Amino acid sequence: MRVLITGHRGYVGAHAVDVFKEAGHHVTGVDIALYRGTEFAQGRPPDVDVTIDIFDLGRGLFNGVDAVVHLAALSNDPLGDIDPRLTRTVNTDGTRYVADCAKRAGVGRFLLASSCSIYGAADCAAQDEDAPVAPITAYALSKVEAESALRRLASRNFAVVCLRCATAYGESPNLRTDLVVNNLLAHATSTGEVKLLSDGLARRPLIHCRDMARSFLGFAETASLTGFQAVNVGSNGENYRVRQVAEIVRREVPNSTITIDRGAVSDRRDYRVSFDRLGKCLPTFQCQHRVQPTVRRMHREFRANPTFRRDFEAGRFTRLVELQRRIAERTLPEYFLGGARDDGASGRGASR
Repeated sequence: MRVLITGHRGYVGAHAVDVFKEAGHHVTGVDIALYRGTEFAQGRPPDVDVTIDIFDLGRGLFNGVDAVVHLAALSNDPLGDIDPRLTRTVNTDGTRYVADCAKRAGVGRFLLASSCSIYGAADCAAQDEDAPVAPITAYALSKVEAESALRRLASRNFAVVCLRCATAYGESPNLRTDLVVNNLLAHATSTGEVKLLSDGLARRPLIHCRDMARSFLGFAETASLTGFQAVNVGSNGENYRVRQVAEIVRREVPNSTITIDRGAVSDRRDYRVSFDRLGKCLPTFQCQHRVQPTVRRMHREFRANPTFRRDFEAGRFTRLVELQRRIAERTLPEYFLGGARDDGASGRGASR
């Protein structure tokens, strides 16, 4: 199978390249390299590596491709908060553009990295795919709109799966420390504080980034896909309150203590998710990683890296900090600096 992965140099993208190549597939990776120079380790290269803006993708790159794995996005709430327009353009318009190119080129399936965050602030019931969406951030709204655009494009010959992924965590060659598990551990490793920025009562479903990549492989290899479907991706046993995660980190990092920011308030993003449909769609798929052993492994990795504390405190592995730095240096295209995008010419996609 020939696969095109957008955002392949991102946090999840690095694993996606590896799992697809490990399964024997030919991988073309396309990425704007927005976060180049912030890698934590060496990742496995794709068969074809293209540095390009997703809006500049031409039909030629899709010729002969069987499946597109669309990971390219501005992928967290703080990024969305600094410029909702930018998040909507990259995440919604970019998804629509890439999917349209793929469909016109005869690609058979399109897999979107959507998000469980679209459920927003839900009641106590575990949210399944038929639950109403209630996005409360620009990032979540951009994913709702992207799903809507893909629903209109889906057909018998152009299968679309929106993988509503739980909050990612875990090791990656392109590490992020702005995700809840990774952030709590990075603070604890660097300062001895398991630092909560909220009261910790909000619920989050979690998934290791490697398992997320494996789920994309599972759907790409499913021959019977047709039309449109949305699937929650994660594990029923990995629904946590943030405070529970903090306690796991405290136990794994010797002499660490949990602290709560004095200005902490309740986190409005509060939801629990059902992953039953995933088991029906991919009967042999199971998440291989859990939070506690992953925290233990990552703690060893962080401690073994002599520059980790300095890099973490400088924001090297925080997407918002790196993006703001490049904006300040004006090393990004005009599109990121407030300019308009010329259709098909100057939009900019980013790595998940």
